[in-house]
Amino acid sequence: MHISKFFIRNFRNFESAQLNFSEGVNTIIGENGSGKTNLFYALRLMLDDTLPRYLKLTENDFSRQLSDWRGHWIILTLNFEALGFDDATQALSIHACGDVSNSNERNQTQGSYTLCFRPKRHVRQEIYDYSREVDKNKDGLQVLLDKITIDDYETVYLCKGSAQCSEDDFYDQYVGNFEEIIFPDPNQAGTQIYGVYLPRELNLYDEISCTFIKALRDVSSDLRSYSKNPLVGLLRGKDKKVEIGIQSDLVNSINELNENISKLEEVSTVQKGIDSSLKQAVGTTYAPNIEVRAELPNEMDKLLQSLKLWVGDSDNEHVGRLSELSLGGANLIFLSLKLYEYEKIKTDKVANLLLIEEPEAHIHTHIQKTLFDNLGRHEHKPQIFISTHSTQISSVSKISSINILSRLGNGSVVFNPTNGLEVNKIKRIERYLDAVRSDLLFAKGVVLVEGDAEQILLPVIFQKVFGLSLDEIGVSVINVGSTSFENIANIYHQQRVNRRCAILTDLDEAFIQLPSNPDSTHTTGQTKAKNSQKSGQERREKLEEFCSENDCIKTFYAKHTFEVDLISDENSNIFVPVLSELYEETSLTAMESSKEKLESNDIEIQGTEVLRLAKKAGKGWFAIAVAEQVNEYVNIPEYILKAIAWASPHLDLASKVKSAEYRLNTRYELTHQDFVDGGELEYSDEWDWREELQNDEEFFMSNYQNELPEDPLTKLLSLYDF
Repeated sequence: MHISKFFIRNFRNFESAQLNFSEGVNTIIGENGSGKTNLFYALRLMLDDTLPRYLKLTENDFSRQLSDWRGHWIILTLNFEALGFDDATQALSIHACGDVSNSNERNQTQGSYTLCFRPKRHVRQEIYDYSREVDKNKDGLQVLLDKITIDDYETVYLCKGSAQCSEDDFYDQYVGNFEEIIFPDPNQAGTQIYGVYLPRELNLYDEISCTFIKALRDVSSDLRSYSKNPLVGLLRGKDKKVEIGIQSDLVNSINELNENISKLEEVSTVQKGIDSSLKQAVGTTYAPNIEVRAELPNEMDKLLQSLKLWVGDSDNEHVGRLSELSLGGANLIFLSLKLYEYEKIKTDKVANLLLIEEPEAHIHTHIQKTLFDNLGRHEHKPQIFISTHSTQISSVSKISSINILSRLGNGSVVFNPTNGLEVNKIKRIERYLDAVRSDLLFAKGVVLVEGDAEQILLPVIFQKVFGLSLDEIGVSVINVGSTSFENIANIYHQQRVNRRCAILTDLDEAFIQLPSNPDSTHTTGQTKAKNSQKSGQERREKLEEFCSENDCIKTFYAKHTFEVDLISDENSNIFVPVLSELYEETSLTAMESSKEKLESNDIEIQGTEVLRLAKKAGKGWFAIAVAEQVNEYVNIPEYILKAIAWASPHLDLASKVKSAEYRLNTRYELTHQDFVDGGELEYSDEWDWREELQNDEEFFMSNYQNELPEDPLTKLLSLYDF
């Protein structure tokens, strides 16, 4: 038995969400504040016996996207697959709801388990009665809702239901439509939808084991703690298994040791001194008698609890206290204890679940991958849920077992990267992902490129020109290499990862002169250029068809190739300095000739030379060398600006202002002293940008664009509406 789906409604980060799970290892990834911890807490509310059974939720547990929590429900529903045919698991089976259509064997293996935090019956009845009144209105409904307190709520656990609470239609029909003021009759049980109360004889905690391993941020204090140390838990109860004779010998030895310590002359001297001081202070009549005794524990359970872990590095024989360990070492010890704890509680239960929160903290990348791989091979085949920020872990996760959490406004949404994809397409994506390319699962927007040059130069150029890194605005540049764009871009779709993906590719339009008569004899270079141009057009047609019904993907084209389009946009100054690294001092004539070609106004001469140099040096190395020459004066080709604008619709005002300040202080070399001295700049002298910024950031940005219409930032911002 395993969890196949988890539906969440109105809980903390989530207004409505559906997560898909599979057997084995499931990975939950997401940015900070996207709700990974809250998701685990929701799972634990239903399955973890270390939490109180009927834990009282509060106002703060309702979704932050609700304008008013009163009257709304929190609903958490787990769907199970592969139920056994024993009485315990069949109590969850959906088929038992009375729906004849669900009476086949397949549905006997599907079950559901739901937690509802809802208004009590009398409150729901009052709201329902009002919804039936002829003159009902929102003000009247609000009067009823305002009277509701958290004490008017109840927690119920249900099973056998078939509802998907993340669907708005379900919520409107079976919980209520607050806009239309339509609410269901609480006397209508609706057991096929909600489910029925969990049978008294079934305690799900007895049927499912759930071990939670919290985020490994700083576990040293927990390892020193009596109440939180997993070692203490593992040793608890072991005292009863120690032979009576051995227990007796140990206790007698400790009692004798305590007595000997108490009789030490040094101890006796201290005891007499305390006794004398006390009697001098309060007199012999009222002073209590004082003894100093050793109290080493002489009970077997307390003796075991006094045991401490001593550890050493794997590459030397030194063994020391936990306090001597690195954070990573302490985390590994804690993780191993919790995994062993899981082993000890694992019995013949129908399901065994491991919840591991962000295990990567302070742990080497090789250990991260090994840990993940070994968990997936666990002999007891538990269902494992791992939340992570680690690209190392995400890169070795099956994408079909990944759920991505993303912040949206003041809440979060869930993306299922393979939802609706064919199996063969999923396998292609999984073969492609590695530690670098898995960045695309974390980014707010993605630019897919086909070569090393674009991957190396685009981030550098953007940062130099705009004073912002692409990482800072949540955009990743991913090099697909020899993989076709379609294999990776399939992830981005309204039904999967609903984020923007820009595809950057070359049209390979010929920049050398081709014969006007297609039947004319072509040189080798002309034939190659003609074939590349044809391939570029075919590529465009294929990509346009691929993107036609997908609002998340858009393609942007270099007219020729990346290097040619970049240098032809008046950027020869970043290519020329690289020549000194390509030519020996004895080749000054060749270097001068190459310089003249790079600075030529003839694109055929200029383009041919830059491609020759890239091939000579290797495109990757050539791009690295050029990147070192990039400055704030680089002209970015328009197709690249459009691609970045497309991938970053989330760009906020703060980032725009930061970039504007950067450009005014660098490219225009503007300082406070310039204003004091009345320095002349490329815009009207009346505009004091610092004063405008201080008064109103939006007004400042508007003025920036008006005063500097040809500035690259103005051009970039104008593209966000295209």
